[in-house]
Amino acid sequence: MKSTITLLVLLFTFSFAFSQNANLDREYFTVSYVKLPTDPVLNDINRTFSTNKRAISLSGFSRVRENGTLDINYRFHGTNVGEVEIKKTKHEKKDDDGNVISTTYSYRIHVTYTSSARVAVSNSENMSNDYENEFSEKENYKSKKFNSYKAAEDYYNNNRNTIRKRHSSDHQQQIIHDINGQLNNIYGYQPLNAKSDHFWILGKKKHPEYNKHMDAFEAMKVAFSKMKSNEPIDQLKNELAPTIDYFNSLISKYTGSKKKDVKMRYASYYNIAKMYYYLDMPNETKVYAQKLIDNDYDKSDGKYFIRIADDLIAKFNANQSNTRHFEVLTEDLSNIIEEPIVEEAEEESSSLNLELIKVYLITKTNDTTLVDMDTKDIKNIAYKLNTVRYADNGTPIGTEVRSANELREILIVDGTRYKNIDFKSSNLNQEAVNGTQEKLCKVLLESDKINLYLFNNEEPVIVSPDSNHGTSTLSNSFAFGFNQNLVKLAEGHPELIEKVNANGFKNNIDDLVKFCNELAISK
Repeated sequence: MKSTITLLVLLFTFSFAFSQNANLDREYFTVSYVKLPTDPVLNDINRTFSTNKRAISLSGFSRVRENGTLDINYRFHGTNVGEVEIKKTKHEKKDDDGNVISTTYSYRIHVTYTSSARVAVSNSENMSNDYENEFSEKENYKSKKFNSYKAAEDYYNNNRNTIRKRHSSDHQQQIIHDINGQLNNIYGYQPLNAKSDHFWILGKKKHPEYNKHMDAFEAMKVAFSKMKSNEPIDQLKNELAPTIDYFNSLISKYTGSKKKDVKMRYASYYNIAKMYYYLDMPNETKVYAQKLIDNDYDKSDGKYFIRIADDLIAKFNANQSNTRHFEVLTEDLSNIIEEPIVEEAEEESSSLNLELIKVYLITKTNDTTLVDMDTKDIKNIAYKLNTVRYADNGTPIGTEVRSANELREILIVDGTRYKNIDFKSSNLNQEAVNGTQEKLCKVLLESDKINLYLFNNEEPVIVSPDSNHGTSTLSNSFAFGFNQNLVKLAEGHPELIEKVNANGFKNNIDDLVKFCNELAISK
């Protein structure tokens, strides 16, 4: 009998202690507010931006055609193709005893694609807040498996341009996404609506505070659900004051050093700190963040609240504000036409929007002609080029086409040179028609040992001084034996050959320029 009573007492004690255990659960709610920039344009009248890239957007700003307070210049540098490798994999099939009964091989194309771009922001309101940065994307492409080396090689040769364009397109989309994220963090006013977060609420129904804890959570959840990014929050502060008082009362109620008391205080400190943060009261958040640290249950949460509160205080100071709740206007004014303009055909022709640059055309008979080109046409120099055509009165009225076959070289007054090079392009879509035609290529490097050119802004072409023909580094024969081809070009220069064999160069423009420079100066 005595042992039975003892057992009952122990069970009751355990049950009571269990019911007092302060297990905490995450309970979720939503908030809405405006994410403030680190380098704001303070006068909202001046919140305009212009850009040469349509996909760039800035929250809280009006897009204008030109001369925005923020002028954003975007330049995509292109997509470089790394060394093309066909990797062979062995597959063995074994019987139940572990004996190999058949062996097959599969082949896969491995290529690295790298794209880069640059963005520069000119801030006419505050030049000290100008911004520029480089962005890049890299992907290691791996094709599907093929049953033979030849099948893998043919697949890549037939699809190389499609694969490259796909990666280039994907990279540009990601780069623009990253640029928009960076610029909006620095300058933009981003409304965040129904952003999810959590409080710590008691999870044990037997705990004496469980029902009140749940009531408090429901009150917080309902109050924050009313929060709008574009409306003041003074009423919400009043509505949540009783809930803050309730959690404060628990701090003085659970003062013990046992874990269950420490966790109860932790939940109160945590929930109050978070409420103050979303009520735009970062100084109060820091007070309870320090209490979290002193409570010594999870110091990292206290340090986190101090960090985000300090960040909010800095943004309030920078934006000369004390709230994250106001109306944000984002609009596009770049396509607005104030008045329809009706002009005669000749007048319309004379208003061509051209940015002209002087270019010397040198023919194969060494005749030199000075012409004008529109700068946007420079990047299209290839099998032909467009020069500006003028009316008798000297007004530009259009362009005329000059074939590359007529020319030996062109010299732009900024020092850029193009030469007529005879080579076979790796672009299979053009090879059938244009493969053996002469093409105008940008001069990257010329020396008595090696010459390097760039066709169509993407295809490097190497020409040996003793050769009348060039070789595309994107061609099948060059790309699949890249190191071997560089070794042949570097014959007689052992240090450079050693660097090539150590994979010191990749099949991209920058590395090819480095290789040719090192070859040119080597003894």
